[in-house]
Amino acid sequence: MVIKKICRIAVTAVIFLSGAVSASAFPLRVSGIDSVNTAILIRDLRFGADIVSENVDRSLIPASVMKSVTVGSMLNLADTSECFITPVVADGSISDGVLSGNIVVRVCGDPTIESQFLPSSQGFADSIAAGLRRLGVTSVTGDVIIDSSDFPDATTPPGWMDEDIPWPYGARLQGANFRDNRFRLRLPSKETEPFVPDLKFSYTNPKRRRVKIDRKDGSETFIVSGNKRRGINDVFSMPNPWKAMRHEIVTVLHDSGIEIGGNKTASSQDSWTVYEHHSPSLGEIMRSLMFRSDNLMAEGILRAITPGGTREDAIKEEMAVWSLSGISPHGVVIKDGSGLSRDNRLTARFLAGIYQYMITDPFGGDYSSLFPRAGYDGTMRNFLLGTSLEGRVAMKTGSMRGVQSYAGYLFDENGHPTHVIIFMVNNFRCSRAALKNDIERLLLEKFDVSLQSENLSEEETITENPNDEQ
Repeated sequence: MVIKKICRIAVTAVIFLSGAVSASAFPLRVSGIDSVNTAILIRDLRFGADIVSENVDRSLIPASVMKSVTVGSMLNLADTSECFITPVVADGSISDGVLSGNIVVRVCGDPTIESQFLPSSQGFADSIAAGLRRLGVTSVTGDVIIDSSDFPDATTPPGWMDEDIPWPYGARLQGANFRDNRFRLRLPSKETEPFVPDLKFSYTNPKRRRVKIDRKDGSETFIVSGNKRRGINDVFSMPNPWKAMRHEIVTVLHDSGIEIGGNKTASSQDSWTVYEHHSPSLGEIMRSLMFRSDNLMAEGILRAITPGGTREDAIKEEMAVWSLSGISPHGVVIKDGSGLSRDNRLTARFLAGIYQYMITDPFGGDYSSLFPRAGYDGTMRNFLLGTSLEGRVAMKTGSMRGVQSYAGYLFDENGHPTHVIIFMVNNFRCSRAALKNDIERLLLEKFDVSLQSENLSEEETITENPNDEQ
């Protein structure tokens, strides 16, 4: 007899391919899903074989899985060490400690300034104060101006729902973004943290037992429905974050002994660099937004694809990236970078094409490392927890009313992606927990045998050759 060794990859391939051929019923069994509007794709990257393939060309709402397209596009166009740069200048002449002019903050759409999630982005106003002290400035005749002229089209993306606007996840990207464009509001005192100028309140339906708060897009008025004496302590989105940014700068300068006249003066030919704010690296921002599913930062990364351009310009460039990579955009509609728009449409085939392309040599593990690991990270912390797939699956999640998506990779024991996994479920009527459990069940059924075969060492299953006997 000849020595025989089991090739675990070949064994796995046979198991998966035979499973794909014999499958007939829809892979998810939970009652209440719309099988026509549910796409499932599991692809073995080593053999190019689709183990499960259901509705892969169906155009579906992806929710936050869209973020994986956004960061993939940016990785194709920029180095992960690059960052947003926000210059602050003293526009005017300086004499005897007096700046005869304005302090101008030239914002560029950096979504991270003073973010609670990225500590290295903090200290913005303090750095401006330090820069003015280095110039010897003790007073400013003009004003603090937040200049957004280099950031066109700060509108809310189409397809964002009115009901999302007041809440932190509905904070739209603007030229000036500050403290994650969110604040804590306390009622009935109307105290805010940080301080947000010019907020207004309208009270309606005082007999309503529960308090409901609303705000229209672009409005600074919060509509409070219910008893206005009832306490509220919650976090909301800022209507105009530039006002909060300016207020904090003026306050910090005052506390540092630098007075602001407050009267905007004409632009001068003299200009002095006060401070140049560098955001965390794009790589750090993308990891943060993928793990926490941060809409504001995702919109910032999208717009950074075409600095100084519109959202439409960025999306056109994004689509061009994938077309040039040989990935068909058929059935794809992109309206934002975060996936909050209900007008977005992706196909499982398009996503799989991106995921397969992004593990090629030019990108190394940069892209796949951005996906939260099951049982460990972010939105995947409780997914597949305590199972054989814990830590072996990494996926971006996405959820909104009637939508649940998971998309990412399975890794081998050495951390290399071996499979693409995509679920996009639209119009489901079952509970989200029941759907999650069924997706976990399917993954465990498909991959448990694979993991067992990996545990077989090459030294096992050896049959002795009689000719080798002594």
